[in-house]
Amino acid sequence: MPTNTPMLSIRNLYFSFDSSNTISDFSLDVEKGSFTTLLGPSGCGKTTLLRLIAGFLEPKSGAILIDGKNQSGIPTNLRKIGMVFQDYALFPHMTVRQNLLYGLNVKKHGRNTPAISADEKNEKITGTAKFLYIDSLLDRFPHQLSGGQQQRVALGRALVLEPSLLLMDEPLSSLDAKLRTQVKDELRDIQKRLGITTVYVTHDQDEALSVSDKIAVINKGRIQQQGTPREVYFSPANRFTADFVGRANFLSADENTMVRPEWISVQKTEPGTYPEDECGRVSSVSFLGAATMLTISTPMAKDGILTAQADSLSASLPAAGDFVHISITRRWHLSD
Repeated sequence: MPTNTPMLSIRNLYFSFDSSNTISDFSLDVEKGSFTTLLGPSGCGKTTLLRLIAGFLEPKSGAILIDGKNQSGIPTNLRKIGMVFQDYALFPHMTVRQNLLYGLNVKKHGRNTPAISADEKNEKITGTAKFLYIDSLLDRFPHQLSGGQQQRVALGRALVLEPSLLLMDEPLSSLDAKLRTQVKDELRDIQKRLGITTVYVTHDQDEALSVSDKIAVINKGRIQQQGTPREVYFSPANRFTADFVGRANFLSADENTMVRPEWISVQKTEPGTYPEDECGRVSSVSFLGAATMLTISTPMAKDGILTAQADSLSASLPAAGDFVHISITRRWHLSD
């Protein structure tokens, strides 16, 4: 379970590539045992932040503390972290066992930390493999594994080092949609069972909302909002967060008022029955399974278009071209 004690503290971090300002005045606390997601569009600085935490890059200024210890000057292989890369980075010429063993073989040990014996290494590998249900795959090569199995091997290679902090850089992006959902649930279950502090990077809003204890929404190297998934979704701090996390509609009467598609209900009607600014015409219908998304042309919306969500099994579901009355059941006023 997460605690109020931070395992990772980032303080006033600044980093840039040449003249490009990538990370600016970035501060974040990640509580012990929590699953914290860095969420933002491509190029916003998420992966750069992971590389700074891991020690692959050095900040221009600011501090990174892991378990209270400043990591400045500490090389990557001496930081108590494990990392799972986007493409898994498994060695194709090595078996699963050899891939798991690799980190233990290259890990350096401090003056007061004895080297790990061969028996201890084998015990760690066997235990980790059983925990991740890959113990039957130890003699296979990566090309003989499914995408989900490869992902678990990559996770095992990080976990076998018994890190204090686990970093994951979009580890599901190469999987198909169904497998991504399955592996995402497995990752969250493993994280909960281990209680390991995890920092997870993704640009997938649904992924972030479903697995995280806390989300830090990032744009152009700055945090736009941090909070629980419910806080970020239902109470966005600003227009960027509202528009990036889920779908958002903005009203012509007050452009700082945000309405989610599921907060809108529509009913087929005839022109003249209701005031014009409460009505619109359905321009398109998108079937998504349990829900159907309706795009409605209406003066109610700031840009002339509202997106509403309806129950696909509703007997009164409008069709493209229908004139509808629009009711809003909930609104959220943005701070900016």
